[in-house]
Amino acid sequence: MDNLENQDDTFDDYDWMPLNAGDIPQQPYPTPIPFSPIQTPAQTYSQYMSAPSAAGSGSTAPKVAIPRLAGSDALLHGRRRSARACEPCRQRKIKCDGIRPSCGQCAYHNHSCFYEDVKRVRDQKRLGSLAKRVDTYEALLRELEGEVDPPTARKIKKALKSKRAKSPRTPRTHVDSDDSATSMGSLDAIDQVDEDLNRDEDTRAAGFFGKNSEVNWIRKLESGVGLKSPQKHLSNPLHMESHRDSTSIQQQQQSLEKQIPTSMMDYHLDSLDIPLIEPCDPFVVPPRELADRYFDAYLINVHSTFSAIRKMTFTSQYQKFFNNALTPPRKWLAILNMIFAIGCRYCRLIDDPQSTDEEDLLYLTRARHLGLHSNVLFEHTDLQQIQLELLVAVYLLCLGQVNRASKFSNMALRSALSLGINLRLTDDRTKDAAKETRGRLWWSIYSLEHLITSMTGRASCVGEGLCSVPPPLPYEEESFDEPDAKRLLQDPALRQVQLRSTLFEAPSQHHSAAWVTTCPPCPSLFFYFLVDLTLITHALMNKVYSIEGLRKGPSQVEYHVQKFSLQIDRWLSKLPLFYCFTIPNTTSWHINHPQLDNLSAPFLRERVCLAMNYYSARITLCRPCLSHIHQSPRHATPTGEPTARGKLRSEMATHCLQASCALISVLPEDPDMTWLARAAPWWSILHFLMQATTALLLGLSYCSGQHTSNSPQRANPLSPDMPSISQGVGVGVYPPLLEKDLGTAVSAARRALLWLHTTASVDAAARRAFLLLA
Repeated sequence: MDNLENQDDTFDDYDWMPLNAGDIPQQPYPTPIPFSPIQTPAQTYSQYMSAPSAAGSGSTAPKVAIPRLAGSDALLHGRRRSARACEPCRQRKIKCDGIRPSCGQCAYHNHSCFYEDVKRVRDQKRLGSLAKRVDTYEALLRELEGEVDPPTARKIKKALKSKRAKSPRTPRTHVDSDDSATSMGSLDAIDQVDEDLNRDEDTRAAGFFGKNSEVNWIRKLESGVGLKSPQKHLSNPLHMESHRDSTSIQQQQQSLEKQIPTSMMDYHLDSLDIPLIEPCDPFVVPPRELADRYFDAYLINVHSTFSAIRKMTFTSQYQKFFNNALTPPRKWLAILNMIFAIGCRYCRLIDDPQSTDEEDLLYLTRARHLGLHSNVLFEHTDLQQIQLELLVAVYLLCLGQVNRASKFSNMALRSALSLGINLRLTDDRTKDAAKETRGRLWWSIYSLEHLITSMTGRASCVGEGLCSVPPPLPYEEESFDEPDAKRLLQDPALRQVQLRSTLFEAPSQHHSAAWVTTCPPCPSLFFYFLVDLTLITHALMNKVYSIEGLRKGPSQVEYHVQKFSLQIDRWLSKLPLFYCFTIPNTTSWHINHPQLDNLSAPFLRERVCLAMNYYSARITLCRPCLSHIHQSPRHATPTGEPTARGKLRSEMATHCLQASCALISVLPEDPDMTWLARAAPWWSILHFLMQATTALLLGLSYCSGQHTSNSPQRANPLSPDMPSISQGVGVGVYPPLLEKDLGTAVSAARRALLWLHTTASVDAAARRAFLLLA
């Protein structure tokens, strides 16, 4: 071994130069030494090194430089290979050095060099892409499930269920299943009537009140007063209630509801008879000065919401009637008397709210003799008859006679359907202005039908698929000759694009600015936005508070709740600045109070009316989520995480309480009847006030037993300063009310009761409502 080490040192000092084959002296090969397995490697090596000396003893061969042997790594692994060949080299099956961004072969041949992921990475990416595509398809199927016919919907639902059954994802609890009958608690028994409404005169006068009526909510609130709050048991782990206990509580409350007649909770005045002023001459009219005041009061304060007449044409006929003392047709005179009756109610509210004068009933009696006599039921309908029935329904609504108003509203609706006013008119002989007037008449009937339906909770015979008449034009009749208005009147395709309703907008159109926001402010533009919101609210009532929604199951109801919530937010984002009732660049709960409280502020009536209708729609949408909050611990996974249904319910319940507080806060802190008459929709203000107050009291009753906390880390869910609705929601439960939350809710309820007490002195219906809640 010493000789070998010395030899290595010699090699290290030797300058290695390549030699030709002829320069190397030829030497005889050594004699092979047989290998013996019992010899040690050292012995074998010594025999091998001594063999040349024995063979060539005559001369000594010169030393030849031999290159050093490769290292041990090279002996073990051989030639070093690149980790991954590029795709061109791999396809051509040639060696690749793996240099990036371009290997040597590709650089030499001027090829495009690129590297693909290994198969495992490619498979993972492909699976992720396919999973996203499946989720997209499932979302599309869920969206289509609520739009297609029932057989197709059942097939879609079955396919989605089978997919979930085969999926390896975490299984859902029984609460999150589609079979959960308590996922939308206030919608239970929506297909039942628990009392005989033909029992006596009072029940017939009140009529039926459905699940989305505040009268039914008052009844539920009254039945829950005697029950012990289930939330008290939830705060103690030793008294945690099971699903069976919750079901028994529901059954007990339903049995108490059946013992409370609906007529006892009805604050409307349908039980009172409408006196007729007899005798009266139907062709007598008030003095010109008084007539002008009533006529102007109707046009300024009511016509922008219920466009029953063609303003320019009727005003011209009105002037001719008083100037020439001509005798107009009976139905025209009946329409004029109903305008006087509505205008008289408004002027009394402004001048002397406590007056007991029955002048408006005199005009109703004259209209009844002129256009509502006994033979009218057997006569064919014309446009003036439809206008008269609509105005009578509006007047009865002002009186608090909701059941009777519903009857006349249905008459006007059926009469309009008989003349095809709900369809787009293409007759060239009819002028564009006349076509627009008929369209606005239809939308006025539609809006009134929706308002009365929301009060009574009854099924409506109108839907988004019933009419094809375009949305109202956002221009006044005096501006119909302007180029923009004329272009929309004469081009139906352009009008459909520019005035597309929010309800029928595609998701891709939600991020585009609406053309209608650039229109100048006018009563017609306000009417357009009011109708646009009415379409959304009426559609959600037909989908959520209906037997159809009950049959499709809770999952579809929740889908529609989320869908219409987005559409309502989209409608709010389209409001122009002069109609916006919230502070710009904030959430919908930040109300611009200085502009709503000032009577001299421009567009005050429009802002207040749109605000009340918006928050009323929010309450109607989210009201089902207030029920059965005491079952919320069941809406959690075994690990304690909230389920998707639990999160949705908590968010929507918070939305409902926030909307109730926001609607009440639209009213000034100090009740003012002048502000009420000039700024608010006074014919439906009691409905909005009772709807918000009852929903707020129901929410407080459900949460009354929860433990309050003073933790500063929680946001106030009832305060407009809360940055996100989902903040503060606990694990699978409704967020417990803090002391400041209770202060916000109690303050709003106190303001509502104060307004009810003030209006009770001038309105019998408000007096009944106050006594029910006080």
